[in-house]
Amino acid sequence: MALFVLALPPLHGCTTAAALRGEGGKDISAITPGVMRSVAEELLGPPLREWTTPANIRYRVYRYDAGVPPSRSDAGAYIFLNIISAGLFELYEATGATDLSKPSPDDFRRVWRQVAIAYDPGDRIVGVFDNFGDLDVLPDDGRPPAPSLPR
Repeated sequence: MALFVLALPPLHGCTTAAALRGEGGKDISAITPGVMRSVAEELLGPPLREWTTPANIRYRVYRYDAGVPPSRSDAGAYIFLNIISAGLFELYEATGATDLSKPSPDDFRRVWRQVAIAYDPGDRIVGVFDNFGDLDVLPDDGRPPAPSLPR
């Protein structure tokens, strides 16, 4: 029993800390204008849909995992579970039988985003439109608009 009590302190707070920290998603920072389509699709996988504009720019829309945002309510629930189970919940988590700190891809906490990427006829990226919505209007030439200067 004493060994069990000594094993609890290192385990305490693992799921709580993970919930407060969140989980990073896929890093798409390498997808920039000038990069080849093969690099983008190696990172993002196959597109959901594609079309070509009158300016001969091919758009492809991809869906990617943007991670799990930090959650104080989940952390509070894990603290409660640790208290009422005298740390057995954390011990159960440590066995790896279930890993609540890393939810499954279909978990409601996971954030999924879409990115639209414009390619020229040579399959080089012309523009990247992150957090693309289905009703967003994209430019025919595939280039993002210049940022407006503050007045």
